[in-house]
Order: sequence, then C-alpha cells, then structure tokens
Amino acid sequence: MDKVKLKFVISFVLLINTVIFVLFFEEYVYLLDDYLIPLLFVLFLIDSLMILIPSLNKELFSGKYLKKFFKEYPAYNINKIKTLKNREDLIAFIIFLVYFTGITIIGLSYLYLNWFTLKYLYIIFLAINLADYFCILIWCPFRVLFLKNKCCVTCRISNWDRLMKFSLLLFIPNFYTISIFLMALIVFVVWELTHTISPERFYTLSNESLRCANCEIQCSIKK
Repeated sequence: MDKVKLKFVISFVLLINTVIFVLFFEEYVYLLDDYLIPLLFVLFLIDSLMILIPSLNKELFSGKYLKKFFKEYPAYNINKIKTLKNREDLIAFIIFLVYFTGITIIGLSYLYLNWFTLKYLYIIFLAINLADYFCILIWCPFRVLFLKNKCCVTCRISNWDRLMKFSLLLFIPNFYTISIFLMALIVFVVWELTHTISPERFYTLSNESLRCANCEIQCSIKK
C-alpha cells in the first residue's frame, strides 16, 4: 500500500505541474507531447509488467488472479461462486458501458470541438490517473455505488484501472500511447480470462487469502 501512496503523490505532482504549465506557459504546451508522454510510457510500462509477471506482483488486490495468492477455503460451494460471479459480471458490464461511454464522449470532443485542445485532454488524463489512486486510498464510487465490496482486495474490477486510464490516450495515437494502451489491454484480458476460468480465486467464499483475518493490508475496516 505504501507504493500506492507514492504513486498518488507522483500523480498529484504531475497533474499540478501540468495545469501550471498549461495556464502560464501555453506556448510550450507541445513539450508535453515530447517529454510527458515518453515519461509516462516508462512509468506505466514498468507498472504493467509488475502486474503481469507473477514474481514481481506482490500486492493481493492486483494479484489475486494469480494462483500463488489462492488459498482454498475447504469445501466451498461452487454453485454459490458461479451465482456470485454472474452477478458481479453484470455489474461490471454496466460499469464498463457507463465509464467507456464517458471516455468516448471526451475523446470525440477533443477530435471534433475546436475549443477542446490537446492541453485539456492531458489534464483530464492526469486527473483520471490521480483519481485511480484516490479511489484506492480514500473513496471509490465504483465500490460504493455499484459493486458494494468491502475494499480493493475484494474488488471485481481492481485490475481494470490501467485500461480505464490509458484508453483516453488512443485519441492521440503514437508509438507511446498505443503501446501503453496495449499493455493495459493485456492486463485486462488476462484478468478477465482468469476470472472466467478460475473465479474461485476472486471471492472470499472460496479464497481465504481475501478474508480480513488473512489480509496483511492495514486498512480502516480492520481498525
């Protein structure tokens, strides 16, 4: 969780610096494309690889799809898991439609509205990036309004965050943005395939590692 706090601080600094840059040094906004995107590419590439490579993934909330985090609960009811999975899949589908409809509207606004220039797209992207860590550390609307789960450890869509952030970058296509998006898509596909093939890894009814008693993350629920 300390890594998440560090990412939150870095994301906050990036957003504030970009806003200042856009407001007071607008004539140099093109430098964001030359320097910011390559920097983000390196950061997010490393971040995605740390999710996909099992030996590097140390976080339960992002790694519960991996077999190494699965601690089978004795004699769990597979039918209950299937019922829970179907419910969670439906809610996840609704979230997907609502969220990516919003991303599409933002992207099309950038493409077709003259006043919606690149600088605003960068600010929105960095705001979404900051919001990701805000959801983990402070308050998550997807948890409260849709999924009703206890925390990120038990979240159905906890590894969707990269796709939810990087999809906006497709509206400014280049080597860096497309590469970042493809990495996010791989993380998303691996997560969803695992959830379909081995749903028992994702729920407290079948995976003891996800239960508060066995979770090593210190959070407000435990307190």
